[in-house]
Amino acid sequence: MRVPALVPLLLIALTTSLVAQTSHSPDISAVRQSIDAGNAAYIAAFKNADAKALSQVYDLRGARLNEGGVVVRGRKAIQDDVGKFVATVGPVRVTLETKEVWLIDDNAYETGLWSYTFQPPGKAEQHIGGHYVTVWKKQPHGGWKIWADMGVPGT
Repeated sequence: MRVPALVPLLLIALTTSLVAQTSHSPDISAVRQSIDAGNAAYIAAFKNADAKALSQVYDLRGARLNEGGVVVRGRKAIQDDVGKFVATVGPVRVTLETKEVWLIDDNAYETGLWSYTFQPPGKAEQHIGGHYVTVWKKQPHGGWKIWADMGVPGT
């Protein structure tokens, strides 16, 4: 008869553990607001062809995963990489449409649709786009920055 007496104690212990975990979990709406603000800064930086402003949306050790398996890591490298692109094509109109956001520990995983529209000097307007995955990392003093992002190949 001692086993049934342990059941309520086990339930209390499990419930207390779950309440403690959820009380420290970030609020998805607050995380989503931070992601939306980061995406707005990303869009504005491309519109202004401002590679330095774009690099600030990324974590200090954040990365862009480019075509062909090329990884561009760190704000300076991202600034240089994007700077070369916008120097060639000019300002870029970016659209981002977030579809889903998941939270796991100090990371948020965002999926959605992206498009870039630009017109290099002397050429016709170009439009590229597809699906994307972005990993956002919680920052030590609050807010979220891009840890890694990529366009999904084949989309």
